[in-house]
Amino acid sequence: MYRKNLKLSFAIFLIILLALFTTTVFANSETEKLLQEIIEGKTMKPDIFAFINMGNFYYSLGLYEPAEKEYEKALGLDQTNILARINQSYALYKMGERESALTNLSQIIIDDPNNAFAYLVKGTIYKDALEYDLAIKEYEKVVELIPQNDKLISELAQLYQDNDQFIEATEIYIKLSKLKPSPYILDNFLAYQESASGYLNLGDYYSSVGNIEQAVFAYTKATQFSEDKRSIAIAHYRLGLINLKGKEYEQAIMEKVLSQKFYPLYIEDFTFDNFAQAFIEIGDMHYNAGELQRAYQNYELALQLADSNYILSEAHYKLGLSYYRSQDYENAVREGEIALTLNPEYLSDQERLINLLIANSWSNLTKKE
Repeated sequence: MYRKNLKLSFAIFLIILLALFTTTVFANSETEKLLQEIIEGKTMKPDIFAFINMGNFYYSLGLYEPAEKEYEKALGLDQTNILARINQSYALYKMGERESALTNLSQIIIDDPNNAFAYLVKGTIYKDALEYDLAIKEYEKVVELIPQNDKLISELAQLYQDNDQFIEATEIYIKLSKLKPSPYILDNFLAYQESASGYLNLGDYYSSVGNIEQAVFAYTKATQFSEDKRSIAIAHYRLGLINLKGKEYEQAIMEKVLSQKFYPLYIEDFTFDNFAQAFIEIGDMHYNAGELQRAYQNYELALQLADSNYILSEAHYKLGLSYYRSQDYENAVREGEIALTLNPEYLSDQERLINLLIANSWSNLTKKE
């Protein structure tokens, strides 16, 4: 009976041990996956203030439409965010959608009657339209909520003066002599912080509207930051694509190297494989036309741009065929062997293997001579 219980206890212990081992292995595997996802930026949670900051950055450059879209993204995360709602209203006004802006601001004031910024933006819209009575009403509420801001008070005094309310204007100017200078509230709400990701997004915007010169400027600015290496790497990648399209191949290759140096982008979208394949096809055209020197050049460009082993092996093999056709059998064999090493299945069909064997035999004959 004792032995039977002992065996049962030992079996239970083994089961628990196996379960713990399996759980640990699974946990390690899941941890590695999670780390990889974090590295590739796939699990980065959007930050509402990052969108607002980007919107303010666009706004400062007079790019009101993309600014409004960034505020909309922020509101997609939190519809109640007052800062995003007011800034979006101001962007809409700058885009020519005055009535939508005023409607949004009126609703914000209903939701938050003590929000001085909403009154100020509303007053600014009326002031720009020379509707002084309406502007004064909004500015008076702002000054009531922020009584010690001399810049706002002086703007109210100017509105009184523009509206021929000289007594009110004079009273305020007398009061202003007793106040200390203070910052302008609008500047605070539209403040932004420059960053690599900001200039990266700016470059993407300019690129999307076909303004390549401005896109290059923005991407270059992004690469000058030290923080946020992922954004810096993507900026180098974007510059590389622009260089490739402009046939500046050496610069494109340099940008690719810098991109991988700052932050290895192991993401399908961030490779130059498509361009490498294009160079292989161009090389094939020159090879078929008997222009071997130009074929070499394009295959070598493909080698410098390709990321995947499949494309690299194809480029090495095509380069080897070009050497073989030039009767440079040693280099032909070398390139063929590299191709096989990178992708053993690539050269599995008989014709290619026969070509490799012929090249190899010629190489041996040459060595014997």
